Amino acid sequence: MDSGLLYLLAISSLSAYGIILGGWASNNKYSLYGAVRSCAQFISYEIPLGLSLIGVIAIAGSLNIERIVEAQGVGLANWNVWWQPLAAIIFFTAALAETNRLPFDLPECEQELVGGFHTEYSGIKFVLFFLAEYTHVVTISFLTALLFLGGWHFPGLTGPVDGSLTGYLVRWLVLLAKVALVIGLIMQLRWTLPRFRFDQLMAVAWTGLVPMGLCNLTGLVIVLTMDLSRWWMAAISVLILLSFGIAKMSPKKASQRTSTTIPVERRFGFYYRRGLSHD
Repeated sequence: MDSGLLYLLAISSLSAYGIILGGWASNNKYSLYGAVRSCAQFISYEIPLGLSLIGVIAIAGSLNIERIVEAQGVGLANWNVWWQPLAAIIFFTAALAETNRLPFDLPECEQELVGGFHTEYSGIKFVLFFLAEYTHVVTISFLTALLFLGGWHFPGLTGPVDGSLTGYLVRWLVLLAKVALVIGLIMQLRWTLPRFRFDQLMAVAWTGLVPMGLCNLTGLVIVLTMDLSRWWMAAISVLILLSFGIAKMSPKKASQRTSTTIPVERRFGFYYRRGLSHD
């Protein structure tokens, strides 16, 4: 398909409807709250995900996934992960949030809202929810391998172009090995990182990934307009990543520091307004 990448993104976005309907149909207010929170997370990370892919599309000049893979060539140095390292990081981080993997698995947070939108489900209904979730993980792993890791290309394994069975098998094995590598990385992160709070999760999207994606897109436009070398893309991406990292790690002034604890009046303001006095 000439718009294959756009089609995949559109289909994957439909999972937000399943989350909302699943939480609403439970007739449980905590499940509904969990569904709304999960949907807010899902929609927020759609934006940096799309921004990260614009650079890949601009380099290849097509939305066709096969043409994007072919544009990366056979050599290891032609993979998009080297030309657009910041886009690869943004895409992978947003993909973790969209698939509810740690450290973004707020829908499965046992300490808050019971178990999220799937609290009231068990048996085959619970299986269907998590079958969709883990299928999403496999799909994202395939997209990561195709868009940033050269797809079925690997140095020394160019593969026949005559359509022979051996050539197809070699390409499939190379692609599946890269997908398995990405899935293994996702599993390793699940064993390693702690879970974000919800305010931290939203801050990562709106104050981190979205501004970095916009800056990366601006740098890409400048490089393509001025017809500069592709290495300028990589240099700009690394510079943006370092700049945001230094800005986030720099100590804040006392006047800029915010408490990590939400005041009781804000958390339970509704009940205070109804039954208690603030005076």
